Amino acid sequence: MIYDVQDRPCLSKALLFGLQLMLSVFVASTLIAQICGVSVSGALFGAGLATITYLVTTKWQSPMFVSNSGAFVAPVLIALTAGGYPAVAVGGLTTCIVYCAFGYIFSKVPVDRIYKVFPKALIGAVTMVIGITLMGFIGTYVQVGGETNIWGILIALFTAIVIAVTSQYARGMAKILPFLIGTLAGYVFSLILSIAGIIKIVDFSVFQNMTLLAMPDLAFTHWGTGFGFNVASIVVIYIAFTISAMMECLSDHAALGGIIGQDLYKKPGLSRIFAGEGLANLVGSVFGGLGICSYGEGVACVGYSRVASTIVTATAALMLMLLSFIAPVQAFIASIPSCVFGGAAIVLYGFIACSGVKMLQQVDLNNQKNLIMVSSVLSLGISGLAIGGATFAISGTALALVFGVVLNLILKEKEIEKV
Repeated sequence: MIYDVQDRPCLSKALLFGLQLMLSVFVASTLIAQICGVSVSGALFGAGLATITYLVTTKWQSPMFVSNSGAFVAPVLIALTAGGYPAVAVGGLTTCIVYCAFGYIFSKVPVDRIYKVFPKALIGAVTMVIGITLMGFIGTYVQVGGETNIWGILIALFTAIVIAVTSQYARGMAKILPFLIGTLAGYVFSLILSIAGIIKIVDFSVFQNMTLLAMPDLAFTHWGTGFGFNVASIVVIYIAFTISAMMECLSDHAALGGIIGQDLYKKPGLSRIFAGEGLANLVGSVFGGLGICSYGEGVACVGYSRVASTIVTATAALMLMLLSFIAPVQAFIASIPSCVFGGAAIVLYGFIACSGVKMLQQVDLNNQKNLIMVSSVLSLGISGLAIGGATFAISGTALALVFGVVLNLILKEKEIEKV
């Protein structure tokens, strides 16, 4: 790492690194808000404050960026339909309690025992699954007007090339800001195409009728609808989805720990990690009206830029919060075509998968148990299979992790026999 977890870059560098990290999580953060039909400004403020809450809870010892969660889209939609934002807040409180309860349990369990349940072979395979699963969203990013377009693909490829060249050949500060430089280059390319009339890919309408400053539309300001809904049903639904989200929380932190060379299960410890994600969900539901989870995009950005400073993570979070107040900046970032972010995703998501490959290089795949576990987790995770429906669901990644844990517990060590 160029900047380790506890390092403090100067203000100018912190701002640049923070901007790069913020851009890497921006699209997914706003996309979840749009899918759930909640205010984007409130969602951005909630996500930023949730990350600050997580950092404080983990004593600034984990650079994870947490933001609006796709894993909680279903329960949020159910809660909004049942009782509006108050129901979402009840769900966020439920998630917080479940996370903190499991955090307390993990605080009583030695880390060595945890690794017996989650060995390196399992963590490496699940990390690969996370990266490969995220790659499926790139096809959506490169769409123009809701349809796959050759220009969208070309802009994404151009952005990815700029990122790759910058990372490989640039010197000084530029070398550790490849995503920021690539995003700006992709945006300029998109502007040229739009102004030249080749294809209208930059949405200039976002700059119309905007004010300089505006208060974000926060979820708790809509609690006037009251609590006249079935609280028990919301609690049950959120408990089920929280357990699924916890599986991804474990794998994301294992992946981040492997990238930065620090065992996050030990420091800050799973108890603080779970408490941090739980409190972040409470904050996110109250202010943004959404669930919160750790972000693979942030993990990849940390690894690729080799900047793990929690000061940078906090800077990115504060920028996200400021965006909810400053309409022109929010409009500018919103005007960046998704295909530009798609180009960054080509590199980011691949990096996550490669991090899993690097972990597996330290695993003996001549060992029959390891071979079966890795093979099964990869197949199950990449297949996209999931269990459940509207009231309960375990996603492909979480299901793969659970299945891997089961295999790890029931299979005994056995070397492959030489023929």
